[in-house]
Amino acid sequence: MSIYAKINELNIVEQVIIANSKEWCENNLGGKWVRTFKNKDNKNYAGKGFIYYPDKDNFSPPKPYESWILNEKLNWDPPIPYPDTDKFYIWDENKKNWILEEIQEN
Repeated sequence: MSIYAKINELNIVEQVIIANSKEWCENNLGGKWVRTFKNKDNKNYAGKGFIYYPDKDNFSPPKPYESWILNEKLNWDPPIPYPDTDKFYIWDENKKNWILEEIQEN
């Protein structure tokens, strides 16, 4: 048994299942299927909404923000690195910067 991702004509993952083979998926469920792996060769595990890159035989998660950049490993990087502190920040796409998140304690 292996894990397969069904991709549409735009290479977007529509479904991920465990099956005996790619051929079984295509013959019984239709569509185009690609094998995906967990923790293998620095490849990203496919999830619904992910994008398949045939030239790299790998997947990327959906783009979280318009300003973020796809790196070599097909992960999204912010234009400004996350602050190197012990505080919690959230990304503000309008300001294109990290904003300190105030956490209220009870």
